[in-house]
Amino acid sequence: MGYYRGSKVSLSESRPRFHSTEVLRRSRTAVQKENRLLVKWFAPKEKPVVHTEQKSYAFYRPGVTPVEDTPSFSKRAGNWVPKGAAFQGAKWVLRTVGLVLLLLAVYWSKEKTTALLQDVAGLKLEKVTVEGTNYLTQEEVLRAVNLPVGENMFKLDLTAAAERVKKLDWTERVFIERRLPKSILISVRERKPVALLDNGVLYGVDKEGRLLSPAEGLLKEDLPLVSGLSFHADAVGTTQMAESLRPALDFFEFLKKRDPLMAQDVSEVNLSEADSLKVTFIDGITAEFAPPVSEAQLKQMALVLADLNEKGKRAGTMDFRYRDLVLVKTRE
Repeated sequence: MGYYRGSKVSLSESRPRFHSTEVLRRSRTAVQKENRLLVKWFAPKEKPVVHTEQKSYAFYRPGVTPVEDTPSFSKRAGNWVPKGAAFQGAKWVLRTVGLVLLLLAVYWSKEKTTALLQDVAGLKLEKVTVEGTNYLTQEEVLRAVNLPVGENMFKLDLTAAAERVKKLDWTERVFIERRLPKSILISVRERKPVALLDNGVLYGVDKEGRLLSPAEGLLKEDLPLVSGLSFHADAVGTTQMAESLRPALDFFEFLKKRDPLMAQDVSEVNLSEADSLKVTFIDGITAEFAPPVSEAQLKQMALVLADLNEKGKRAGTMDFRYRDLVLVKTRE
Protein backbone atom coordinates (compact mmCIF):
# COMPACT_ATOMS: atom_id res chain seq x y z
CA MET A 1 0.00 0.00 0.00
CA GLY A 2 1.26 3.43 -0.76
CA TYR A 3 -0.08 6.89 0.39
CA TYR A 4 -0.35 10.29 -1.31
CA ARG A 5 -1.60 13.35 0.50
CA GLY A 6 -3.37 11.25 3.08
CA SER A 7 -5.22 9.17 0.51
CA LYS A 8 -4.72 5.49 0.23
CA VAL A 9 -3.74 4.36 -3.22
CA SER A 10 -3.58 0.71 -4.12
CA LEU A 11 -0.20 -0.34 -5.52
CA SER A 12 -2.02 -2.59 -7.97
CA GLU A 13 -3.62 0.34 -9.82
CA SER A 14 -2.17 0.72 -13.33
CA ARG A 15 -3.20 4.41 -13.69
CA PRO A 16 -2.40 6.81 -10.89
CA ARG A 17 -4.89 9.43 -9.67
CA PHE A 18 -2.43 12.28 -9.91
CA HIS A 19 -0.35 13.78 -12.72
CA SER A 20 2.84 15.64 -12.79
CA THR A 21 3.07 19.33 -13.88
CA GLU A 22 4.61 18.38 -17.22
CA VAL A 23 1.72 16.06 -18.02
CA LEU A 24 -0.85 18.70 -17.16
CA ARG A 25 0.93 21.30 -19.34
CA ARG A 26 0.99 18.94 -22.32
CA SER A 27 -2.72 18.19 -21.90
CA ARG A 28 -3.68 21.87 -21.91
CA THR A 29 -1.58 22.44 -25.02
CA ALA A 30 -3.39 19.68 -26.85
CA VAL A 31 -6.82 21.07 -25.90
CA GLN A 32 -5.88 24.57 -27.08
CA LYS A 33 -4.74 23.17 -30.45
CA GLU A 34 -8.05 21.35 -30.83
CA ASN A 35 -10.00 24.53 -30.01
CA ARG A 36 -8.02 26.57 -32.52
CA LEU A 37 -8.64 23.93 -35.14
CA LEU A 38 -12.40 23.97 -34.48
CA VAL A 39 -12.49 27.77 -34.62
CA LYS A 40 -10.57 27.73 -37.88
CA TRP A 41 -13.02 25.27 -39.41
CA PHE A 42 -16.30 26.91 -38.32
CA ALA A 43 -15.46 30.61 -38.02
CA PRO A 44 -16.25 32.85 -41.05
CA LYS A 45 -13.37 33.57 -43.29
CA GLU A 46 -11.74 36.92 -42.78
CA LYS A 47 -11.40 39.24 -45.74
CA PRO A 48 -7.90 40.31 -46.56
CA VAL A 49 -7.11 43.79 -45.39
CA VAL A 50 -6.06 46.07 -48.22
CA HIS A 51 -4.25 49.14 -47.11
CA THR A 52 -4.93 52.13 -49.33
CA GLU A 53 -3.26 55.43 -49.15
CA GLN A 54 -5.59 58.16 -47.93
CA LYS A 55 -5.02 61.84 -47.98
CA SER A 56 -5.37 63.79 -44.81
CA TYR A 57 -7.07 67.13 -45.14
CA ALA A 58 -6.78 70.25 -43.09
CA PHE A 59 -9.55 72.80 -42.68
CA TYR A 60 -10.79 74.14 -46.02
CA ARG A 61 -9.73 77.70 -46.60
CA PRO A 62 -11.35 79.54 -49.54
CA GLY A 63 -8.76 80.76 -51.99
CA VAL A 64 -6.02 78.59 -50.44
CA THR A 65 -7.13 74.97 -50.50
CA PRO A 66 -7.51 73.69 -54.11
CA VAL A 67 -11.04 72.82 -55.10
CA GLU A 68 -10.02 69.34 -56.26
CA ASP A 69 -8.65 68.64 -52.76
CA THR A 70 -11.87 69.68 -51.01
CA PRO A 71 -13.29 66.54 -49.34
CA SER A 72 -16.89 65.47 -49.46
CA PHE A 73 -18.55 62.40 -47.93
CA SER A 74 -19.38 59.58 -50.33
CA LYS A 75 -22.16 57.20 -49.23
CA ARG A 76 -21.03 54.64 -51.78
CA ALA A 77 -17.38 54.63 -50.69
CA GLY A 78 -18.28 55.13 -47.04
CA ASN A 79 -15.54 57.70 -46.65
CA TRP A 80 -14.53 61.27 -47.36
CA VAL A 81 -13.42 61.63 -50.96
CA PRO A 82 -12.15 64.58 -53.01
CA LYS A 83 -14.93 66.66 -54.50
CA GLY A 84 -15.01 67.33 -58.22
CA ALA A 85 -16.10 70.96 -58.69
CA ALA A 86 -16.52 70.64 -62.43
CA PHE A 87 -18.74 67.58 -62.12
CA GLN A 88 -20.90 69.22 -59.46
CA GLY A 89 -21.39 72.30 -61.64
CA ALA A 90 -22.34 70.16 -64.63
CA LYS A 91 -24.79 68.24 -62.48
CA TRP A 92 -26.50 71.47 -61.37
CA VAL A 93 -26.73 72.66 -65.00
CA LEU A 94 -28.29 69.36 -66.07
CA ARG A 95 -30.90 69.58 -63.32
CA THR A 96 -31.79 73.16 -64.27
CA VAL A 97 -32.09 72.27 -67.95
CA GLY A 98 -34.26 69.28 -67.08
CA LEU A 99 -36.60 71.43 -64.98
CA VAL A 100 -36.94 74.02 -67.74
CA LEU A 101 -37.71 71.30 -70.30
CA LEU A 102 -40.34 69.84 -67.97
CA LEU A 103 -42.06 73.22 -67.56
CA LEU A 104 -42.01 73.80 -71.30
CA ALA A 105 -43.53 70.37 -71.85
CA VAL A 106 -46.34 71.09 -69.38
CA TYR A 107 -47.06 74.48 -70.98
CA TRP A 108 -47.03 72.98 -74.46
CA SER A 109 -49.37 70.22 -73.36
CA LYS A 110 -51.78 72.74 -71.82
CA GLU A 111 -51.82 74.86 -74.97
CA LYS A 112 -52.41 71.84 -77.18
CA THR A 113 -55.20 70.56 -74.93
CA THR A 114 -56.91 73.96 -74.88
CA ALA A 115 -56.66 74.29 -78.65
CA LEU A 116 -58.10 70.80 -79.09
CA LEU A 117 -61.05 71.54 -76.81
CA GLN A 118 -61.73 74.82 -78.61
CA ASP A 119 -61.99 72.95 -81.89
CA VAL A 120 -64.39 70.32 -80.57
CA ALA A 121 -67.75 70.68 -82.27
CA GLY A 122 -70.85 70.60 -80.09
CA LEU A 123 -69.40 72.49 -77.10
CA LYS A 124 -71.38 75.62 -77.85
CA LEU A 125 -72.93 77.90 -75.21
CA GLU A 126 -76.70 77.56 -75.12
CA LYS A 127 -77.76 78.54 -71.59
CA VAL A 128 -76.59 80.94 -68.83
CA THR A 129 -78.07 80.46 -65.36
CA VAL A 130 -77.94 83.09 -62.57
CA GLU A 131 -78.42 82.27 -58.89
CA GLY A 132 -78.13 84.12 -55.58
CA THR A 133 -79.77 87.38 -56.66
CA ASN A 134 -82.30 89.19 -54.50
CA TYR A 135 -81.75 92.88 -55.25
CA LEU A 136 -80.16 92.46 -58.67
CA THR A 137 -82.30 91.12 -61.49
CA GLN A 138 -81.16 88.33 -63.79
CA GLU A 139 -81.38 90.71 -66.73
CA GLU A 140 -78.89 93.07 -65.06
CA VAL A 141 -76.42 90.23 -64.43
CA LEU A 142 -76.76 88.79 -67.95
CA ARG A 143 -76.29 92.21 -69.48
CA ALA A 144 -73.14 92.76 -67.42
CA VAL A 145 -71.63 89.30 -68.02
CA ASN A 146 -72.18 89.59 -71.80
CA LEU A 147 -71.52 85.97 -72.80
CA PRO A 148 -72.52 85.36 -76.44
CA VAL A 149 -74.78 82.35 -77.00
CA GLY A 150 -73.38 79.98 -79.62
CA GLU A 151 -69.73 80.65 -78.74
CA ASN A 152 -67.40 77.72 -78.05
CA MET A 153 -67.42 76.92 -74.33
CA PHE A 154 -63.62 77.02 -74.04
CA LYS A 155 -63.23 80.29 -75.90
CA LEU A 156 -65.31 82.20 -73.33
CA ASP A 157 -63.24 84.51 -71.11
CA LEU A 158 -64.86 83.83 -67.74
CA THR A 159 -62.34 85.95 -65.82
CA ALA A 160 -63.25 89.08 -67.76
CA ALA A 161 -66.94 88.21 -67.42
CA ALA A 162 -66.60 87.95 -63.63
CA GLU A 163 -64.88 91.34 -63.48
CA ARG A 164 -67.79 92.92 -65.34
CA VAL A 165 -70.29 91.50 -62.85
CA LYS A 166 -68.18 92.75 -59.92
CA LYS A 167 -68.65 96.30 -61.17
CA LEU A 168 -72.34 96.12 -60.23
CA ASP A 169 -72.67 97.95 -56.90
CA TRP A 170 -74.73 95.17 -55.30
CA THR A 171 -72.14 92.48 -56.10
CA GLU A 172 -69.86 91.43 -53.26
CA ARG A 173 -68.48 88.24 -54.85
CA VAL A 174 -69.21 86.29 -58.02
CA PHE A 175 -68.37 82.76 -59.19
CA ILE A 176 -68.70 81.68 -62.83
CA GLU A 177 -68.22 78.07 -63.87
CA ARG A 178 -68.67 75.96 -66.97
CA ARG A 179 -71.35 73.28 -66.86
CA LEU A 180 -70.40 71.10 -69.79
CA PRO A 181 -71.43 70.54 -72.41
CA LYS A 182 -73.49 73.69 -73.08
CA SER A 183 -74.24 75.88 -70.01
CA ILE A 184 -72.68 78.48 -67.71
CA LEU A 185 -73.61 78.99 -64.04
CA ILE A 186 -73.20 82.44 -62.42
CA SER A 187 -73.39 82.52 -58.61
CA VAL A 188 -73.66 86.00 -57.09
CA ARG A 189 -73.19 86.97 -53.46
CA GLU A 190 -74.85 90.33 -52.88
CA ARG A 191 -74.03 92.99 -50.34
CA LYS A 192 -76.28 93.06 -47.29
CA PRO A 193 -78.03 96.37 -46.55
CA VAL A 194 -78.39 97.51 -42.93
CA ALA A 195 -80.46 100.65 -43.59
CA LEU A 196 -82.36 102.62 -46.20
CA LEU A 197 -81.37 106.10 -47.30
CA ASP A 198 -84.16 108.44 -48.31
CA ASN A 199 -83.30 110.87 -51.10
CA GLY A 200 -86.66 110.98 -52.80
CA VAL A 201 -85.95 107.37 -53.79
CA LEU A 202 -84.89 104.64 -51.38
CA TYR A 203 -81.25 103.53 -51.63
CA GLY A 204 -79.56 100.75 -49.71
CA VAL A 205 -76.69 101.27 -47.26
CA ASP A 206 -74.34 98.47 -46.18
CA LYS A 207 -72.30 98.34 -42.95
CA GLU A 208 -69.32 100.04 -44.65
CA GLY A 209 -71.42 103.07 -45.66
CA ARG A 210 -71.57 102.14 -49.35
CA LEU A 211 -74.61 103.42 -51.22
CA LEU A 212 -76.49 100.74 -53.15
CA SER A 213 -78.74 101.54 -56.09
CA PRO A 214 -82.56 101.37 -55.72
CA ALA A 215 -83.96 97.86 -56.00
CA GLU A 216 -87.39 96.34 -55.75
CA GLY A 217 -86.15 93.94 -53.09
CA LEU A 218 -85.41 96.87 -50.74
CA LEU A 219 -89.12 97.64 -50.44
CA LYS A 220 -89.68 94.21 -48.89
CA GLU A 221 -87.01 94.65 -46.20
CA ASP A 222 -87.82 95.76 -42.64
CA LEU A 223 -84.88 98.16 -42.31
CA PRO A 224 -84.54 101.50 -40.47
CA LEU A 225 -84.63 104.66 -42.55
CA VAL A 226 -81.87 107.28 -42.55
CA SER A 227 -83.06 110.76 -43.47
CA GLY A 228 -81.76 114.31 -43.50
CA LEU A 229 -78.87 113.73 -45.95
CA SER A 230 -78.57 114.52 -49.65
CA PHE A 231 -76.07 113.22 -52.18
CA HIS A 232 -75.24 113.13 -55.88
CA ALA A 233 -75.81 110.22 -58.22
CA ASP A 234 -72.08 109.55 -58.59
CA ALA A 235 -71.93 108.50 -54.93
CA VAL A 236 -73.92 105.32 -55.70
CA GLY A 237 -71.69 102.25 -55.49
CA THR A 238 -69.06 104.11 -53.46
CA THR A 239 -68.37 104.96 -49.80
CA GLN A 240 -68.36 108.73 -50.32
CA MET A 241 -71.20 109.10 -47.81
CA ALA A 242 -69.68 106.81 -45.21
CA GLU A 243 -68.43 109.63 -42.96
CA SER A 244 -71.82 111.37 -42.95
CA LEU A 245 -73.63 108.09 -42.30
CA ARG A 246 -71.23 106.97 -39.57
CA PRO A 247 -73.29 108.23 -36.53
CA ALA A 248 -76.34 106.28 -37.69
CA LEU A 249 -74.37 103.15 -38.63
CA ASP A 250 -72.56 103.12 -35.29
CA PHE A 251 -75.88 103.56 -33.49
CA PHE A 252 -77.43 100.60 -35.34
CA GLU A 253 -74.47 98.35 -34.56
CA PHE A 254 -74.30 99.42 -30.91
CA LEU A 255 -78.03 98.98 -30.32
CA LYS A 256 -78.06 95.57 -32.03
CA LYS A 257 -75.38 94.31 -29.64
CA ARG A 258 -76.78 95.88 -26.45
CA ASP A 259 -80.53 95.57 -26.96
CA PRO A 260 -81.62 93.59 -30.07
CA LEU A 261 -85.31 94.03 -29.26
CA MET A 262 -85.03 97.81 -29.13
CA ALA A 263 -82.99 97.73 -32.35
CA GLN A 264 -85.91 96.09 -34.13
CA ASP A 265 -88.19 98.93 -32.99
CA VAL A 266 -86.11 101.69 -34.63
CA SER A 267 -88.08 103.23 -37.49
CA GLU A 268 -86.00 106.24 -38.56
CA VAL A 269 -82.79 108.08 -37.74
CA ASN A 270 -82.61 111.72 -38.76
CA LEU A 271 -79.17 113.29 -39.33
CA SER A 272 -80.30 116.73 -40.51
CA GLU A 273 -78.79 118.53 -37.50
CA ALA A 274 -75.06 118.49 -36.84
CA ASP A 275 -73.99 116.62 -33.69
CA SER A 276 -77.51 115.33 -33.19
CA LEU A 277 -79.04 111.90 -33.63
CA LYS A 278 -82.84 111.94 -33.65
CA VAL A 279 -84.26 108.42 -33.41
CA THR A 280 -87.91 107.59 -34.02
CA PHE A 281 -89.26 104.26 -32.81
CA ILE A 282 -92.16 102.27 -34.21
CA ASP A 283 -94.50 103.26 -31.37
CA GLY A 284 -93.96 106.96 -32.16
CA ILE A 285 -91.48 107.79 -29.38
CA THR A 286 -88.66 110.12 -30.44
CA ALA A 287 -85.33 110.15 -28.64
CA GLU A 288 -82.59 112.66 -29.37
CA PHE A 289 -78.94 111.87 -28.59
CA ALA A 290 -75.56 113.53 -28.96
CA PRO A 291 -73.54 110.84 -30.75
CA PRO A 292 -72.04 108.51 -29.89
CA VAL A 293 -74.83 106.92 -27.89
CA SER A 294 -73.63 105.36 -24.63
CA GLU A 295 -74.91 102.38 -22.68
CA ALA A 296 -75.75 104.68 -19.75
CA GLN A 297 -78.13 106.64 -21.99
CA LEU A 298 -79.90 103.45 -23.04
CA LYS A 299 -80.34 102.53 -19.37
CA GLN A 300 -81.72 106.00 -18.64
CA MET A 301 -84.18 105.59 -21.49
CA ALA A 302 -85.35 102.22 -20.16
CA LEU A 303 -85.85 103.68 -16.65
CA VAL A 304 -87.81 106.67 -17.98
CA LEU A 305 -90.12 104.47 -20.05
CA ALA A 306 -90.71 102.09 -17.12
CA ASP A 307 -91.54 105.01 -14.78
CA LEU A 308 -93.97 106.51 -17.28
CA ASN A 309 -95.71 103.16 -17.76
CA GLU A 310 -96.20 102.82 -13.99
CA LYS A 311 -97.79 106.26 -13.94
CA GLY A 312 -100.01 105.43 -16.89
CA LYS A 313 -98.38 107.96 -19.17
CA ARG A 314 -96.93 107.66 -22.66
CA ALA A 315 -93.63 109.23 -23.67
CA GLY A 316 -93.62 111.53 -26.67
CA THR A 317 -90.10 112.93 -26.94
CA MET A 318 -86.97 112.38 -24.86
CA ASP A 319 -83.83 114.45 -25.04
CA PHE A 320 -80.57 112.86 -23.77
CA ARG A 321 -78.18 115.52 -25.03
CA TYR A 322 -77.69 117.06 -21.58
CA ARG A 323 -75.45 115.67 -18.87
CA ASP A 324 -77.30 114.08 -15.93
CA LEU A 325 -80.57 115.42 -17.27
CA VAL A 326 -83.31 113.92 -19.41
CA LEU A 327 -86.01 116.12 -20.91
CA VAL A 328 -89.26 114.20 -21.40
CA LYS A 329 -92.47 115.28 -23.07
CA THR A 330 -95.48 113.01 -22.69
CA ARG A 331 -98.39 112.38 -25.01
CA GLU A 332 -102.04 112.59 -24.13
